[in-house]
Amino acid sequence: MVVDAKPSFFIEHLRRLHQARIQPHFMLGHVHQLESVERLIRRGLYTGPLILNYVAIGGGAAGLHPADLVEFVRRTPDGAVLTIESAMRAVLPMNAMAIAMGLHVRVGIEDNLWGRKGERMTSVQQIEQTVRIARELGRDIATGEDAKRIYQIGEWYEGADETIAALG
Repeated sequence: MVVDAKPSFFIEHLRRLHQARIQPHFMLGHVHQLESVERLIRRGLYTGPLILNYVAIGGGAAGLHPADLVEFVRRTPDGAVLTIESAMRAVLPMNAMAIAMGLHVRVGIEDNLWGRKGERMTSVQQIEQTVRIARELGRDIATGEDAKRIYQIGEWYEGADETIAALG
C-alpha cells in the first residue's frame, strides 16, 4: 500500500483540522503508526485528545493475530480512546476480544457482509449481535451523549506538555 503524500501533507492537514476545530480520528494499521502520532504530539503538532482506531484488516494494515492487538493496546497511552476495526469474518472475534478488554468497537456492512455461516447480515443485525456480546461481557452500551463525552468532542489542549499530561 502506498500513501501518496509527504509528512508535510499530514502536518498541514492537522493544522487545518485544528484551525477548524475538527478532531481527527487516527486510523492506525500498526504500532509504528502509533509511534508516528506520538512524535507529532511530542513536537506540539497535534494537541487534542488521542482518538484512535486500530485497523485490523491485513494487506498493509494490522493483521488478525490477537498478540498484535494486545501489543497495540499495551502501547496505547492510558488517556487515549481506542476503537477496534476489522473486516469480514474477523469482525466478531476481534470485537469480542476488544469488548472483553474494555475497548470500543466498530461494526457495520462497510466492514462485514457475512454472518458466521456465510449468511448475509445487515448493519442492524451486526449492531444487535455486538450489543448482545457486550451485555454478556458486562459492558454498558454508550448513548450518543456518552459517545460525545468518551470521544472528548470539542476538547483541545494548550501545547505538547498539556497534551502529554492528558494522555498519561
